[in-house]
Amino acid sequence: MTEVSIEQLTKDYGTHRAVAGISVRIRDGEFISLLGPSGCGKTTTLKMIAGFEDVSSGAIRFDGRDVVNVPAERRDIGMVFQNYALFPHMTVAGNLAFGLEMRKVPKVQMQERIARVLDMVQLTSHADRYPRQLSGGQQQRVALARALVIEPKILLLDEPLANLDAKLREEMRVFIRDIQRRVGITTVYVTHDQAEAMTMSDRVVVMFGGRIAQCGSPSDIYEKPSSIEVAQFVGQVNLMTMVVEERLADDRVRLSGPLGEAVVPNPHALRKGERVTVALRPEAIDISVTGPGQSATVLSSHYSGSLMDYRLQLADGSRIDVQTFPRQRFAEGDSVHVHAPADRYWLLEDAE
Repeated sequence: MTEVSIEQLTKDYGTHRAVAGISVRIRDGEFISLLGPSGCGKTTTLKMIAGFEDVSSGAIRFDGRDVVNVPAERRDIGMVFQNYALFPHMTVAGNLAFGLEMRKVPKVQMQERIARVLDMVQLTSHADRYPRQLSGGQQQRVALARALVIEPKILLLDEPLANLDAKLREEMRVFIRDIQRRVGITTVYVTHDQAEAMTMSDRVVVMFGGRIAQCGSPSDIYEKPSSIEVAQFVGQVNLMTMVVEERLADDRVRLSGPLGEAVVPNPHALRKGERVTVALRPEAIDISVTGPGQSATVLSSHYSGSLMDYRLQLADGSRIDVQTFPRQRFAEGDSVHVHAPADRYWLLEDAE
């Protein structure tokens, strides 16, 4: 397959800089997601990789070859759009055949490819149907099949699940990721949905304001956010101000705060007495009737089937969110104890 290297990529629309000199290397066969809010530059970046948007400056390399000046039709990419973009007057097989005909693939080979890909997306029996005769999920699979049947070097997906209902989105996440692994194709996936990015990707690129805020594995993005902005965007988080109590011998520091003590890495050479901001995920906090930790009062509780979400007020007046399994439930006004093990906190780099 193909390695993609993005080097100091910039896109300007007049005086507005949509993408501000980003760099990232996408490994051969890797599934990488561009994640961020609307207007962060993720779709613009994808369109520049595809060749649908001109580049203001920087380089896009496929296996070391700069393709900035290569037309989209010669970049050998497969693209899946949010609205599927199927030809309504063509059958499923006809939609798949279109790209192969443009590439002058011999008829016998074309039929073999179409049959193989339709089997892959479990739509063999739907080959003669038209898009209007398909469900949203089926149309999405046809769009994916059409992108794969041309056997591209790179697969690009622009929020392809946005128009599906919640249950179907969950199914299609697994489906797309399974096919990507089987085919082994280098894939760039654009989404604003954190669950999609976290469950599907080898790595996630979080973008804000045209810049890369953090790039890493899903677990790193969630458990070790690089900034307050990333911590707040990816999942729920409690942000706490804590005080450095002691520098430890193993390049860590001991902190004290509303819930007790924390021990975190010390990359900034923090000194005793300094105030810092740490992230603590709601599920990292233990809640009980008489257990260890600080006393708190339940302000609200919400049941979502597999989880309970609580908003608590601590004795000092500060508020925190706690998420647990609903084995034991607490009601508004209940007195509880909360505790977070010292190793569950994460120091935020931009929050000293």
